[in-house]
Amino acid sequence: CRPGPMVSGWDPYQNIPVTTQKAVDYIKQQAKTEQPFFLYFAFPSPHAPIIPNDEFDGKSGAGAYGDFVFETDDACGRILNALEESGQAKNTIVIFSADNGPEHYAYPRDKKFDHWSAKPLRGLKRDIYEGGHRVPFIVRYPGVIKAGSTCDALVSQIDIMGTLATITGATLPSKNAAEDSHDLLPLFKGEKELVRDSHIHNTFSKAWAIRHGHWLLVEGKTGYHSRVDKDWEKRRDYPADNDKPVELYDLAKDIGQKNNLAEENPEKVKELKALMTEIKKRGYSAPRLIK
Repeated sequence: CRPGPMVSGWDPYQNIPVTTQKAVDYIKQQAKTEQPFFLYFAFPSPHAPIIPNDEFDGKSGAGAYGDFVFETDDACGRILNALEESGQAKNTIVIFSADNGPEHYAYPRDKKFDHWSAKPLRGLKRDIYEGGHRVPFIVRYPGVIKAGSTCDALVSQIDIMGTLATITGATLPSKNAAEDSHDLLPLFKGEKELVRDSHIHNTFSKAWAIRHGHWLLVEGKTGYHSRVDKDWEKRRDYPADNDKPVELYDLAKDIGQKNNLAEENPEKVKELKALMTEIKKRGYSAPRLIK
Protein backbone atom coordinates (compact mmCIF):
# COMPACT_ATOMS: atom_id res chain seq x y z
CA CYS A 1 0.00 0.00 0.00
CA ARG A 2 1.05 3.60 -0.48
CA PRO A 3 0.86 6.01 2.44
CA GLY A 4 -1.43 8.98 2.11
CA PRO A 5 -0.45 12.57 2.84
CA MET A 6 0.97 13.18 6.31
CA VAL A 7 -1.13 15.12 8.78
CA SER A 8 -0.16 18.77 8.74
CA GLY A 9 2.09 19.75 11.64
CA TRP A 10 2.72 16.16 12.73
CA ASP A 11 6.21 15.34 14.00
CA PRO A 12 7.03 11.78 12.82
CA TYR A 13 9.54 11.42 15.66
CA GLN A 14 6.57 11.42 18.02
CA ASN A 15 5.00 8.41 16.34
CA ILE A 16 6.38 5.72 18.64
CA PRO A 17 6.21 7.79 21.86
CA VAL A 18 2.62 8.93 21.25
CA THR A 19 1.18 5.59 20.08
CA THR A 20 2.95 3.74 22.88
CA GLN A 21 1.55 6.14 25.47
CA LYS A 22 -1.93 5.68 24.02
CA ALA A 23 -1.54 1.92 24.45
CA VAL A 24 -0.38 2.37 28.04
CA ASP A 25 -3.31 4.66 28.80
CA TYR A 26 -5.76 2.22 27.20
CA ILE A 27 -4.50 -0.67 29.34
CA LYS A 28 -4.80 1.43 32.48
CA GLN A 29 -8.35 2.42 31.56
CA GLN A 30 -9.37 -1.17 30.87
CA ALA A 31 -8.10 -2.21 34.29
CA LYS A 32 -10.75 0.03 35.86
CA THR A 33 -13.59 -1.63 33.97
CA GLU A 34 -12.60 -5.21 34.88
CA GLN A 35 -13.92 -6.29 31.48
CA PRO A 36 -12.13 -8.35 28.81
CA PHE A 37 -10.29 -6.15 26.34
CA PHE A 38 -8.51 -6.41 23.00
CA LEU A 39 -5.56 -4.24 22.02
CA TYR A 40 -4.15 -4.43 18.50
CA PHE A 41 -0.96 -2.38 18.44
CA ALA A 42 0.54 -1.95 14.97
CA PHE A 43 4.04 -0.55 15.37
CA PRO A 44 5.10 2.04 12.79
CA SER A 45 8.66 0.81 13.28
CA PRO A 46 11.10 -0.28 12.08
CA HIS A 47 9.39 0.69 8.83
CA ALA A 48 10.73 3.66 6.87
CA PRO A 49 11.32 6.47 7.58
CA ILE A 50 14.12 5.19 9.81
CA ILE A 51 14.06 7.85 12.51
CA PRO A 52 15.01 6.66 16.01
CA ASN A 53 14.70 9.32 18.68
CA ASP A 54 17.88 10.87 20.04
CA GLU A 55 17.96 8.84 23.26
CA PHE A 56 18.32 5.65 21.20
CA ASP A 57 21.02 6.86 18.81
CA GLY A 58 24.02 4.50 18.85
CA LYS A 59 22.36 1.99 21.18
CA SER A 60 22.43 -0.95 18.78
CA GLY A 61 25.80 -0.76 17.07
CA ALA A 62 24.01 -1.47 13.80
CA GLY A 63 23.22 2.01 12.55
CA ALA A 64 19.97 3.95 12.57
CA TYR A 65 17.87 0.91 11.65
CA GLY A 66 19.28 -1.06 14.56
CA ASP A 67 18.62 1.89 16.87
CA PHE A 68 15.04 2.04 15.58
CA VAL A 69 14.60 -1.65 16.44
CA PHE A 70 16.07 -0.86 19.87
CA GLU A 71 13.47 1.88 20.36
CA THR A 72 10.72 -0.52 19.28
CA ASP A 73 11.89 -3.03 21.87
CA ASP A 74 11.78 -0.30 24.50
CA ALA A 75 8.19 0.51 23.52
CA CYS A 76 7.25 -3.17 23.87
CA GLY A 77 8.70 -3.09 27.36
CA ARG A 78 6.64 -0.04 28.30
CA ILE A 79 3.42 -1.71 27.14
CA LEU A 80 4.21 -4.95 28.98
CA ASN A 81 5.11 -3.02 32.13
CA ALA A 82 1.77 -1.22 31.95
CA LEU A 83 0.04 -4.60 31.71
CA GLU A 84 1.90 -5.84 34.79
CA GLU A 85 1.13 -2.69 36.76
CA SER A 86 -2.56 -2.93 35.83
CA GLY A 87 -2.79 -6.33 37.48
CA GLN A 88 -4.03 -7.97 34.28
CA ALA A 89 -0.85 -9.66 33.07
CA LYS A 90 -1.69 -13.09 34.48
CA ASN A 91 -5.01 -13.12 32.66
CA THR A 92 -3.94 -11.68 29.31
CA ILE A 93 -2.62 -13.36 26.17
CA VAL A 94 0.15 -11.38 24.48
CA ILE A 95 1.15 -12.09 20.87
CA PHE A 96 4.13 -10.39 19.24
CA SER A 97 4.92 -10.82 15.57
CA ALA A 98 5.85 -8.96 12.38
CA ASP A 99 4.41 -8.68 8.90
CA ASN A 100 7.42 -9.53 6.72
CA GLY A 101 11.18 -9.75 6.48
CA PRO A 102 13.57 -6.76 6.23
CA GLU A 103 13.66 -4.28 3.36
CA HIS A 104 16.39 -4.13 0.70
CA TYR A 105 18.61 -1.81 2.74
CA ALA A 106 19.42 -4.89 4.80
CA TYR A 107 22.06 -5.67 2.15
CA PRO A 108 24.20 -2.55 2.68
CA ARG A 109 23.61 -2.80 6.44
CA ASP A 110 25.00 -6.33 6.42
CA LYS A 111 28.01 -5.19 4.41
CA LYS A 112 28.72 -2.27 6.74
CA PHE A 113 27.93 -3.80 10.14
CA ASP A 114 28.17 -7.55 9.40
CA HIS A 115 24.61 -7.84 10.66
CA TRP A 116 22.11 -9.78 8.56
CA SER A 117 18.60 -8.95 9.80
CA ALA A 118 17.08 -12.21 8.58
CA LYS A 119 19.91 -14.46 9.79
CA PRO A 120 20.10 -17.40 9.16
CA LEU A 121 17.49 -17.03 6.43
CA ARG A 122 17.71 -16.08 2.78
CA GLY A 123 15.63 -13.31 1.27
CA LEU A 124 13.92 -10.05 2.14
CA LYS A 125 10.46 -8.53 2.21
CA ARG A 126 8.39 -9.71 -0.81
CA ASP A 127 10.73 -12.65 -1.46
CA ILE A 128 9.22 -16.10 -1.08
CA TYR A 129 12.41 -17.43 0.39
CA GLU A 130 12.16 -17.88 4.15
CA GLY A 131 13.67 -14.48 4.93
CA GLY A 132 10.73 -12.80 3.25
CA HIS A 133 7.96 -14.54 5.18
CA ARG A 134 9.36 -16.18 8.31
CA VAL A 135 9.09 -13.73 11.21
CA PRO A 136 9.17 -13.78 15.02
CA PHE A 137 6.06 -15.27 16.61
CA ILE A 138 6.12 -14.91 20.38
CA VAL A 139 3.17 -15.78 22.60
CA ARG A 140 2.77 -15.25 26.34
CA TYR A 141 -0.17 -17.18 27.78
CA PRO A 142 0.17 -17.45 31.59
CA GLY A 143 -0.83 -20.80 32.98
CA VAL A 144 -0.86 -22.44 29.56
CA ILE A 145 2.46 -21.80 27.82
CA LYS A 146 5.52 -22.49 29.94
CA ALA A 147 7.65 -19.35 30.24
CA GLY A 148 10.85 -19.57 28.20
CA SER A 149 9.73 -22.57 26.16
CA THR A 150 10.30 -22.69 22.42
CA CYS A 151 8.63 -24.55 19.57
CA ASP A 152 9.70 -25.10 15.98
CA ALA A 153 6.34 -26.35 14.71
CA LEU A 154 4.94 -24.86 11.52
CA VAL A 155 2.43 -22.11 12.33
CA SER A 156 1.13 -18.98 10.65
CA GLN A 157 -0.34 -15.67 11.69
CA ILE A 158 -3.52 -16.72 9.95
CA ASP A 159 -3.88 -19.29 12.73
CA ILE A 160 -4.46 -16.55 15.30
CA MET A 161 -8.17 -16.19 14.49
CA GLY A 162 -8.93 -19.89 14.78
CA THR A 163 -6.92 -20.10 18.00
CA LEU A 164 -8.54 -17.12 19.71
CA ALA A 165 -11.97 -18.31 18.61
CA THR A 166 -11.37 -21.56 20.49
CA ILE A 167 -9.99 -19.81 23.57
CA THR A 168 -12.89 -17.36 23.77
CA GLY A 169 -15.56 -19.87 22.84
CA ALA A 170 -16.50 -18.02 19.67
CA THR A 171 -17.99 -19.86 16.70
CA LEU A 172 -16.52 -18.95 13.33
CA PRO A 173 -18.83 -18.81 10.30
CA SER A 174 -18.78 -21.96 8.21
CA LYS A 175 -17.96 -20.00 5.06
CA ASN A 176 -15.73 -17.09 4.10
CA ALA A 177 -14.04 -16.71 7.47
CA ALA A 178 -10.59 -17.89 8.49
CA GLU A 179 -10.52 -20.41 5.63
CA ASP A 180 -6.92 -21.36 6.40
CA SER A 181 -6.83 -20.81 10.17
CA HIS A 182 -5.73 -23.70 12.39
CA ASP A 183 -6.29 -23.91 16.14
CA LEU A 184 -2.92 -23.65 17.90
CA LEU A 185 -4.26 -24.22 21.42
CA PRO A 186 -3.20 -27.92 21.52
CA LEU A 187 0.29 -26.73 20.58
CA PHE A 188 0.23 -24.06 23.31
CA LYS A 189 -0.81 -26.66 25.88
CA GLY A 190 1.84 -29.12 24.78
CA GLU A 191 -0.80 -31.68 23.83
CA LYS A 192 0.46 -31.92 20.24
CA GLU A 193 3.76 -31.32 18.52
CA LEU A 194 2.08 -30.27 15.27
CA VAL A 195 -1.29 -28.82 14.25
CA ARG A 196 -0.57 -28.06 10.60
CA ASP A 197 1.91 -29.73 8.25
CA SER A 198 1.43 -27.55 5.16
CA HIS A 199 1.39 -23.86 4.35
CA ILE A 200 1.28 -21.95 1.07
CA HIS A 201 2.69 -18.45 0.65
CA ASN A 202 3.33 -16.06 -2.18
CA THR A 203 3.69 -12.37 -3.00
CA PHE A 204 2.95 -12.22 -6.72
CA SER A 205 0.79 -14.42 -8.93
CA LYS A 206 3.60 -15.98 -10.96
CA ALA A 207 5.60 -17.50 -8.10
CA TRP A 208 4.39 -19.58 -5.17
CA ALA A 209 5.96 -21.57 -2.36
CA ILE A 210 4.61 -24.45 -0.32
CA ARG A 211 5.96 -25.78 2.94
CA HIS A 212 5.12 -29.37 3.78
CA GLY A 213 6.86 -30.95 6.73
CA HIS A 214 10.51 -29.98 6.51
CA TRP A 215 10.38 -29.55 2.73
CA LEU A 216 9.80 -26.26 0.93
CA LEU A 217 9.12 -25.93 -2.78
CA VAL A 218 9.50 -22.65 -4.67
CA GLU A 219 7.46 -22.92 -7.87
CA GLY A 220 8.83 -20.13 -9.99
CA LYS A 221 12.03 -19.05 -11.68
CA THR A 222 13.32 -17.62 -8.41
CA GLY A 223 12.32 -16.97 -4.83
CA TYR A 224 13.57 -13.40 -5.12
CA HIS A 225 11.18 -10.53 -5.76
CA SER A 226 12.84 -7.55 -4.05
CA ARG A 227 16.25 -7.78 -5.70
CA VAL A 228 19.27 -10.06 -5.99
CA ASP A 229 22.54 -8.97 -4.42
CA LYS A 230 25.25 -11.12 -5.96
CA ASP A 231 27.89 -9.67 -3.65
CA TRP A 232 25.83 -10.71 -0.61
CA GLU A 233 25.31 -14.20 -2.04
CA LYS A 234 29.03 -14.57 -2.61
CA ARG A 235 29.93 -13.42 0.90
CA ARG A 236 27.30 -15.74 2.38
CA ASP A 237 28.48 -18.74 0.32
CA TYR A 238 25.48 -19.14 -1.94
CA PRO A 239 25.91 -21.03 -5.23
CA ALA A 240 26.60 -18.86 -8.26
CA ASP A 241 24.19 -20.72 -10.54
CA ASN A 242 20.75 -21.28 -9.06
CA ASP A 243 18.54 -20.23 -11.96
CA LYS A 244 16.25 -23.27 -12.16
CA PRO A 245 12.55 -23.58 -13.04
CA VAL A 246 11.75 -24.91 -9.58
CA GLU A 247 13.55 -25.01 -6.24
CA LEU A 248 13.31 -27.58 -3.46
CA TYR A 249 14.88 -27.22 -0.02
CA ASP A 250 15.18 -29.46 3.01
CA LEU A 251 14.76 -26.90 5.79
CA ALA A 252 15.73 -29.44 8.45
CA LYS A 253 19.25 -29.47 7.02
CA ASP A 254 19.39 -26.25 5.02
CA ILE A 255 17.50 -23.43 6.74
CA GLY A 256 19.45 -20.89 4.68
CA GLN A 257 18.16 -22.40 1.41
CA LYS A 258 21.52 -22.78 -0.28
CA ASN A 259 21.16 -26.26 -1.77
CA ASN A 260 18.46 -26.72 -4.40
CA LEU A 261 17.54 -30.41 -4.29
CA ALA A 262 14.86 -30.36 -7.01
CA GLU A 263 16.82 -32.32 -9.62
CA GLU A 264 17.73 -34.99 -7.06
CA ASN A 265 14.16 -35.40 -5.79
CA PRO A 266 11.73 -35.26 -8.75
CA GLU A 267 9.09 -37.30 -6.91
CA LYS A 268 9.07 -34.88 -3.98
CA VAL A 269 8.74 -31.97 -6.41
CA LYS A 270 5.81 -33.72 -8.08
CA GLU A 271 4.19 -34.44 -4.71
CA LEU A 272 4.44 -30.85 -3.48
CA LYS A 273 3.23 -29.39 -6.77
CA ALA A 274 0.19 -31.66 -6.61
CA LEU A 275 -0.50 -30.71 -2.99
CA MET A 276 -0.27 -27.00 -3.79
CA THR A 277 -2.60 -27.40 -6.75
CA GLU A 278 -5.09 -29.30 -4.60
CA ILE A 279 -5.16 -26.65 -1.85
CA LYS A 280 -5.36 -23.75 -4.31
CA LYS A 281 -8.19 -25.43 -6.20
CA ARG A 282 -10.09 -26.19 -2.98
CA GLY A 283 -9.59 -22.62 -1.78
CA TYR A 284 -9.18 -23.36 1.92
CA SER A 285 -7.17 -25.54 4.31
CA ALA A 286 -8.78 -25.02 7.73
CA PRO A 287 -9.44 -28.45 9.33
CA ARG A 288 -12.98 -27.49 10.37
CA LEU A 289 -13.86 -26.87 6.70
CA ILE A 290 -12.12 -29.90 5.23
CA LYS A 291 -14.16 -32.43 7.20
